Amino acid sequence: MRNTSLALTLSCLLLAGVAFAQQTPSGTSSSTSATQAPAKIPAPSTAPANPLTDAQARQMFEVTGAIEMKDQLVHGMMNYLHSSMPFLPKDVSDDLEQSFQKLDLETPIIAIYKQHISTEDADSIILFYKTPAGKHLIKAMPEILQQSQQAGVQMFRKAAQDGIERHRPEVEAAAKQYQQDHAPKPAPSLSTPSPTPNATPAAKPSTTSPNSATPQPH
Repeated sequence: MRNTSLALTLSCLLLAGVAFAQQTPSGTSSSTSATQAPAKIPAPSTAPANPLTDAQARQMFEVTGAIEMKDQLVHGMMNYLHSSMPFLPKDVSDDLEQSFQKLDLETPIIAIYKQHISTEDADSIILFYKTPAGKHLIKAMPEILQQSQQAGVQMFRKAAQDGIERHRPEVEAAAKQYQQDHAPKPAPSLSTPSPTPNATPAAKPSTTSPNSATPQPH
């Protein structure tokens, strides 16, 4: 199965969206997240004067094998849904898959290409992908990107570990202070009576001696 630069870009976008969804705070409901407007893709500072045509874009998709990518994206998304929501009813799963299949990915991607690639560049790109070198690049690109990602992750992880170690006392003190500031407050005890500011004052005891007799009339 052939993968391409466009296909890999779409995969990265999909995986990035999935990762962001997994990092959504637990206090945010899924319905709220679903209704949020999608982020707008910023337009480039300088768009080509003569952007590629729709026909050129479709030809690029064809020579790079990007036409096959939609099925791979749908399959990957369905696998993610099934793993994260194994309780999903089959009729709901089937409906979602059909909805994914109906998505028009081609139109927005062509619009993005037009913001970056000119018609002259498109001709050269198409010509290159038809050469043996271009075909070899398409075949090798998935492994190249995977290895590059692994190398980058290892380098960033090592740099993060070294940086934390250099500032260990400061980080540990900040962590301790954070835990103290965010420690759960004890729940109020039900056995402690609440004050009653409007309570009626208690009657003063009588000063009359218990042995004093009440005078009787003669």
